[in-house]
Amino acid sequence: MLAALAPRLDRFLQAPVDALFRFLDRFFQYTYRETNKGVYALFKSPEKISEAAKAAHARGFTHFDCLTPFPVHGLEFDMGLKRSKVPWITFFAGLTGFFTALALQTGVHEQVMPRIFEFFDAVPNLRSYPLNFGGKPTFSWPPMVPIWFELTVLFGGHTTVAGLILLAKMFRPSRKPLHPSITDDSFCLWIPSDSANYTEDGVADFMKGLGPSYVARVDGDQQTTLHGAA
Repeated sequence: MLAALAPRLDRFLQAPVDALFRFLDRFFQYTYRETNKGVYALFKSPEKISEAAKAAHARGFTHFDCLTPFPVHGLEFDMGLKRSKVPWITFFAGLTGFFTALALQTGVHEQVMPRIFEFFDAVPNLRSYPLNFGGKPTFSWPPMVPIWFELTVLFGGHTTVAGLILLAKMFRPSRKPLHPSITDDSFCLWIPSDSANYTEDGVADFMKGLGPSYVARVDGDQQTTLHGAA
């Protein structure tokens, strides 16, 4: 009985994960895609990979990617991608942090809660000490500003890092780089087999015309050199 139930349980638990990644793919336009079949080329300068990205976009290839040893300014626009939506994660997370700080400090501040909230008086610290020190206003907001700022930055910063890791699908020990020099001094243009206008020979000829130092075909764990020396 358990053996028959396991596949159904797997599908049930996997469904929300698949739905999450479908949403991320649609909303953020670009997320890292796990593909293991296609053709890649290596270039020796940021200018070369920028030109290759523009040419690939103009040729109508889709789902292609550029893998570089360091960030190349403007490369996403060369690839035809729009501005990243990651700042929206930062914005809404920061807004959540701000309102959390506001609710937290307002909730524990005496005499601020209107009479309608007396129902919640049982909550600890929520009207427990209605003291007025030195004639100060009951809602003195300036001292709250540092807490607003701190929680806004805290929520925004941590959520941005978590969102970036999620979108980039990082920290997968089983993932292998296409070529070891990509993490050193080479810039890679990768066109997967599910790209539009993809034919293996056509993509290989297209890449050779861009002046790469190396071109290879990938099929799972197997690589075949098409141009240059590894």
